[in-house]
Amino acid sequence: MFKSWFVDFEPFKGGNFVESELGMIPEGWKIGTFSNIIESTLSGDWGKEIKQGNYTQKVFCIRGADIPDIKIGNRGNMPIRYILEKYYQSKALGEGDLVVEISGGSPTQSTGRICRISSWLLKKYSNTIICTNFCKAIKPILGYSPYIYCMWEYFYKQGVMFSYENGTTGIKNLDINGLLLKESIIIPPQEIALKFTQTIECIYKKIQYNGIESERLSHLRDILLPKLMSGELKINELNS
Repeated sequence: MFKSWFVDFEPFKGGNFVESELGMIPEGWKIGTFSNIIESTLSGDWGKEIKQGNYTQKVFCIRGADIPDIKIGNRGNMPIRYILEKYYQSKALGEGDLVVEISGGSPTQSTGRICRISSWLLKKYSNTIICTNFCKAIKPILGYSPYIYCMWEYFYKQGVMFSYENGTTGIKNLDINGLLLKESIIIPPQEIALKFTQTIECIYKKIQYNGIESERLSHLRDILLPKLMSGELKINELNS
């Protein structure tokens, strides 16, 4: 759907198009960078493993390793950390925020994996989620969260993030500020971005629902399987 709307412009073929540095685009659209459609970025925090001193604010911390699970609607396995209470409000994540992994990767997998924060995920973690200092959060302008997420994924699959990495040995780092400020993108009007958000919201909800159901079934499996293996339960007992 993203490709149809923002690469091939299929819903807008009946309108006027104008020439741009990225080719023909619908009239009224612009060429800019991600920085034009985000409010701010948030640095992460790793805090302390246990409460100590002024590190008293309990949070759940998204790591790069949690991103694949979050993308498919699972809750991941975020560790509990404790950070300074005075930093919590400036680092707490909200619905529609995006979390990007900025350290890690491999020769075949770039840094820059991304996930989107949903209301369902926040509810699972009591609205106390931040990201680790190996990630960075993006707060999009109203209506542009799904657009940025899909555009980012589109670039990631094309290998664009490799060109924004630094560090040739050990851990690679993503120059996220350079990417946000320099990479040219097509920017649709806000009303188009909002319409796209409304159109795909049912898909996001389905992903979250499937994730919850998958976790419920996994929990049930983990309870039943040991009992079946030990003979405590029989298959015919389950069927009855």
